[in-house]
Amino acid sequence: MEPTSTSGDAQEKIVEHEDAAHQKRNWVRLTYDCNDHCVFCLDAHAHNGTNRDREEIKKQILDGRRKGAERLILSGGEPTIHPNFVDFVRLGRMAGYPKIQTVTNGRMFSYPRFLRASLDAGLDEITFSIHGPNAKVHDALVGSKGAFEQELRGLQQALDDGRPIINIDICVNRGNVKHLPEMLRKFTAMGVREYDLLHVIPFGNAYKQGKETLFYNLEEMRPYLLEAFAWSKQPDMHIWLNRFPPQHLEGYEHMIQDPYKLNDEVRGRKEEYAFLLEEGVPLDCRAPHRCQFCYMEPLCDTLEEVRETVASRRFEVVRYDTEFEAAMPKIYGGDPASKKRSRSRMTALTRANESMSQVEQEAAASGIESRLRLPVLSQPGATGNLGGFPTRPVYVPLPELVRAAGAETLWIVAPNLERAASAVSLLPSVTRVELELADYAGLAEALDDGRVLGKRLARVVVRTAEDAAAMLALPGDFEVTVLLSRATEGWLRGLERVPARLALRQPTHERLTESAEQDIELREFFAAFEQLPGPRAPVDDVPACVIGRPARLRPRFLDASMLTDEGQLEIFRYAKRYILDRYWSKSLRCKTCVYNESCRGMHINYIRARGYGLMEPVEPEAAQAS
Repeated sequence: MEPTSTSGDAQEKIVEHEDAAHQKRNWVRLTYDCNDHCVFCLDAHAHNGTNRDREEIKKQILDGRRKGAERLILSGGEPTIHPNFVDFVRLGRMAGYPKIQTVTNGRMFSYPRFLRASLDAGLDEITFSIHGPNAKVHDALVGSKGAFEQELRGLQQALDDGRPIINIDICVNRGNVKHLPEMLRKFTAMGVREYDLLHVIPFGNAYKQGKETLFYNLEEMRPYLLEAFAWSKQPDMHIWLNRFPPQHLEGYEHMIQDPYKLNDEVRGRKEEYAFLLEEGVPLDCRAPHRCQFCYMEPLCDTLEEVRETVASRRFEVVRYDTEFEAAMPKIYGGDPASKKRSRSRMTALTRANESMSQVEQEAAASGIESRLRLPVLSQPGATGNLGGFPTRPVYVPLPELVRAAGAETLWIVAPNLERAASAVSLLPSVTRVELELADYAGLAEALDDGRVLGKRLARVVVRTAEDAAAMLALPGDFEVTVLLSRATEGWLRGLERVPARLALRQPTHERLTESAEQDIELREFFAAFEQLPGPRAPVDDVPACVIGRPARLRPRFLDASMLTDEGQLEIFRYAKRYILDRYWSKSLRCKTCVYNESCRGMHINYIRARGYGLMEPVEPEAAQAS
């Protein structure tokens, strides 16, 4: 199987999109107000008709730049109605942001003087939010008569000026999905070559007022969506998808949103996630009938699983990366509206808890639990009077947590043996180690009767053919897990027999381009490898339909990279590891597979690079034969 897009122009466009997606962005809210009233507005619950304080905005703009943000995005509400909008653009330019962008309904740009002042101050890019091909559709969706004509004037004037990059956001919903092809034809004819198609999500007005009218069946609307997606294949045409469920994009996998953008989603609600992880206050959006429409559902579901792992102290293996902390970017940004919601929710719950009788508390707790995606966790030693009310998590330092869990295996990711030793010193209660080192120099000398660093060596993970051969040549019963890649494929194909201690693992990659460059054609490889004599090598993280037999199940493990030094779950650490290790997807066709419940599918960047076509549902008869 070839990568999903192979032409030179397509590959160049993929690289361009990837670089843009990985740019560090500082989203700064200017207002809690808007001159439109969109029926799908996810921000409507934050609108109170006010502007954000000038000094708060200035502080956030400067803080983001100091911490490495490369793109300043001025947003709202409607950012352009803030009386100091032009001043904030100028401040961003003085602070040294390479790119300054605004996401706007564009109505203010229908005034030539305002447009000119904004561009003169340093505005580089304008994202116009337009949601229909004509006034009838657009004005109905944005709740403002005359908005379409005013916005179109602003768009045309910005195009005529020639200085800013121009693109259009379209919130795709039941009211306009059938008009998508018409919209692209209309605005492309005007000169717009870049579009961001945003899938409607269950927040703000979209959920409160539009849950029965805005959400649509993706399968039923597939013909209109595919016609729109096809525009992405045209030269110099850029179509981005935002918050679209990946499994609905088979055939257009290269358009799946870069998982790195999940960092922006988390940053926008970082205060709410902090209240969840620090105080036990659940996200107010978590409910099964709501989450099914949300792009963030897998991230939140997995977060609940990790919280349960930490709270219950049930894990067999702890993964520790000695260099992870140094590689973590500085935290900046956030939405003040998110902070306000979190504080209000915490205050309301606390007051309710204090004022209610025992019977009332139990009844309220039952109601809260019934609305949550998963029940609030009762943790060992946690404070709080009822399991149903938010219970503040009790975190303990990692060494204590590992001892309490009785975990015996330490999986160490480190550059070398010396750095691995620091992890063993930190967690002395473990009895076995698994090493995933960049450099195995000194291991042969340190290995003593199957032990290294004072612990039994259970496994090594290697990335090169040279390391694989060297590790298999060493005495002992430890497993040698070879990462599948173009660097190891030739050596593996050259084996005459499967070595007794060999195992295989499909690695993950942070970027689509890395996956395209390094990953191998798995189905073709296993068709040959499974014919070799010798024991069946355990295989990790490859679907059964590809291997011809089930992969090895993962043990329950704790990823220490998700925790602070104090042992507390932290949302940005979690998000970074989720993207690289837990963001997997399957084809919609996989629903009929006998292994559907136990199979994670493939990592999202493998799918973005090579497509869902790798996956073929296994029928019961075929499973029995294997």
